[in-house]
Amino acid sequence: MIILIFTLIINLLCAQTNRFIYEMQIKSAERPMKINMVLDIDKNFTKFYDYDFLRNDSISKKTGQNWQSNTQSDQLILRKTNSNENKAFHDNMFDYFVIESKDEMNWKIENETKNSAEYTLQKATTNFGGRKWTAWFCSAIPFQEGPYKFRGLPGLIFELQDDKGNYSYTLSKSTNLPETFATTNFLETHYGNQPVKVSLKQFQKVKLDFYSDPTAEMKKALKGGGTVMISGEKITSHEQLDQKRKFLQKDILNNYNPIELDKAIPYPKN
Repeated sequence: MIILIFTLIINLLCAQTNRFIYEMQIKSAERPMKINMVLDIDKNFTKFYDYDFLRNDSISKKTGQNWQSNTQSDQLILRKTNSNENKAFHDNMFDYFVIESKDEMNWKIENETKNSAEYTLQKATTNFGGRKWTAWFCSAIPFQEGPYKFRGLPGLIFELQDDKGNYSYTLSKSTNLPETFATTNFLETHYGNQPVKVSLKQFQKVKLDFYSDPTAEMKKALKGGGTVMISGEKITSHEQLDQKRKFLQKDILNNYNPIELDKAIPYPKN
């Protein structure tokens, strides 16, 4: 076991990008989600993003075509490695925003341990974003990093869950890349769109404006003689579109479960 861990540490230190894949599960009223997420750690930066971005980037490089996708997780994070200063990126229809924040976490390291394959994990707890969290970290893996904004423990976070079971992350795979992996096309920018720096309040207003009428752009298209399709249904009248507006608003509310409750968008109550 000691030899295996020693070999792994040598490989990690020799790599230019250390990549860890997490399975993230999110609970919501209608559509519980299971999403694979990527944690890239290199000498200068730590990045967290949807695995689909990685898949599309690979296809684009192989085919020469520009494969694009929007985030399902809304957890696009960039920070300097070993820093608590995060940049959180958000795509919103045709716009791309970035919100900067400093997120220090006060961890309580517990005595409890458990085994995961050949690794020994230790328990730690913290309060963050209006939720209580339990992490299991491995001090044998020399990175003080983890999923999303979670970091600061003396070892890589293998497992993470809030006490209500709304969010959970489980490390499923790791790989070491010989070169620093560039994410410029889909993280630092969104397929050519530069991020607009906004405050939390400004971003909340953008989301509330969209919620007030999520069919606004469709109305313009319908008025101009264009074709509007929603979930495979052709919309031909403003009356139909108004019914879809109510449906989309309800869908937004039913499936909104923000990871940071203290930064939640103040949508109206059902």
